[in-house]
Amino acid sequence: MRATRPLGRRLGGVCLTAVTLLTFTGSPQAAAPLPGQRATAAESADATLGYRTDVRADGYVAGATAAPPFEKLWSRDFGTAVSAPVAIGDKVYAVVNADDGTEGGPRMVLVGLHAATGKDLWPPVTVTDNEPDASVTYGGGLLYTQTSRGTIAAWDPATGRKKWSVQLASASMEYPVAWYNGMLYLQDGIGSALALRATTGARVWTAPLSEYGWAPTVVDSTGVWIGFDDIAWHHLDLRTGAELHRFEVPDIWGAYGNPVALGAGAFWVRSYAGQEQTVTAYDRRTGAAVRKLPADATPAFGPGRVYVAHQGKVRALSTSTYHAAWTYTSSVGAATVRLVANGHVYVQDADGRLVVLDDGTGKAVWSYRLHPAPHPQSRIVAEDDWRGFVPPGLATAKGRLFVPGAEGTLIGFGKG
Repeated sequence: MRATRPLGRRLGGVCLTAVTLLTFTGSPQAAAPLPGQRATAAESADATLGYRTDVRADGYVAGATAAPPFEKLWSRDFGTAVSAPVAIGDKVYAVVNADDGTEGGPRMVLVGLHAATGKDLWPPVTVTDNEPDASVTYGGGLLYTQTSRGTIAAWDPATGRKKWSVQLASASMEYPVAWYNGMLYLQDGIGSALALRATTGARVWTAPLSEYGWAPTVVDSTGVWIGFDDIAWHHLDLRTGAELHRFEVPDIWGAYGNPVALGAGAFWVRSYAGQEQTVTAYDRRTGAAVRKLPADATPAFGPGRVYVAHQGKVRALSTSTYHAAWTYTSSVGAATVRLVANGHVYVQDADGRLVVLDDGTGKAVWSYRLHPAPHPQSRIVAEDDWRGFVPPGLATAKGRLFVPGAEGTLIGFGKG
């Protein structure tokens, strides 16, 4: 029997509130692209566009310039938790749970900051009140937020003003929307995948899914990929939502948390059966399973490498031979690779530290304590990807590093 996650917040059928689709006239050659329509120069390299860095969720930032050792530039306390940040040029953005414990529920707020100082670009704006789970991503010059009940909104990153908002009739969402070539792709948690036009929020297509539950959406040139912890996954056409591939595994329990990524020519999905925790790679063109590795955290990728963590051992594997170049070992038996950038691998060790490794040797070259060390008898999870109603992650842009810390802080690092 296939296992699914509890769906206490799940509601009934799916539809979108009516959205007017705008029609523009004039010469296509002369018309400037609308915000959200095309990728900007700022996001082409050395930028972190959202959760697990970009629409592939591979953890890799091409063209990154940040390198350790780092100095702390600033720290901001935003309440309870800070999402995976977006870093573009000299700006950094995040959704934060601004509830300080006295408000009776989460208060999800979008913040925009000067990367060098941590000072506000504009007054923080409320994404949702008393509705858990929200995050932010970036594409085509706009920021996009989503909430657990399916409010999708676009924001101007320069002013913090809302450009448009769409409310799904019902939803149960945890992971952010994915921007790709002027479109937003998402799944609502209750059986449907959707594509929205990033300029207006207008619906383009809806497609049925075989599973209900929380799962990220990742995208590449071959299509839209949605994986339910290796219980099932779907590969959909970008333009129509038509199903290209589907794979379902009986008697498999999902890993529940950060389960998918695209890298090394494959779609990677986590799962476990009994005590066996694995990640399986499926060929992007054929859908065939091509590799299975022990893993209790989602892999990250770099040029010619895949970084796989299992029971606290992070291995840097060649994507041609799958032999390990080096191994990092956590003292508490749990770790996650959060970022690969500029020849360095950023490991969130469950002992409470962020540890930066040299990709050539695997040696630790810098570390910073984000949380107190766990109690020896506490239950330690390698990858806890929805702590405080936001998806965690790191960001880098223009030589700086942005790290959510303990108790709702966001820390900016650089060279001073």
